[in-house]
Amino acid sequence: MDARAAGTLIVAPGATVTPLARDAAASYGVTFVEAGNGESDSPRKPVVALGADHGGVVLKDGLKAYLEREGWPALDLGTHGEEPVDYPDFAHKVAGAVARGEATFGIVVDGVGVGSCMAANRHAGVRAALGAGILEVTNAREHNDANVLCLGGRTMGDLQARAMVTVFLMTEHAGGRHARRVRKIETA
Repeated sequence: MDARAAGTLIVAPGATVTPLARDAAASYGVTFVEAGNGESDSPRKPVVALGADHGGVVLKDGLKAYLEREGWPALDLGTHGEEPVDYPDFAHKVAGAVARGEATFGIVVDGVGVGSCMAANRHAGVRAALGAGILEVTNAREHNDANVLCLGGRTMGDLQARAMVTVFLMTEHAGGRHARRVRKIETA
């Protein structure tokens, strides 16, 4: 979604938007809108599969609570403790759930996010993207129709992760020429 075309930019609940940021956005005709609190009459939200290794379990658990508060059904595929485990196991669980249609979206959290992204992309129909920042997450959804978001539990805090997850789940795929390109990814 191009914020200038839409006129709004969705931010995570409780996100800090400075007066300078509001003024800069207003100069482009954009206003900030806080994502809802999950209490709407809209249809049921799609299922989000969650997984993490020991480096991401704390962030994953916080994201699960956030998603559930916002009305997103969360399928928690582990891990559930901080003892060392192997990130590919959980990336494969999440990617498999998305590939089989058990979840529409997936979120995987390991130490940095790169390894899980590589593992998740081994599954047919999965388009995993590393959530390095809001711009990358927006582009991943809008242009590449990403369906799995990989985050680093050691690279960001809870508020930044919630903002990226909100953008990931609320941004629509643009279609058009981007859909053609996504088809080329799938057939490689």
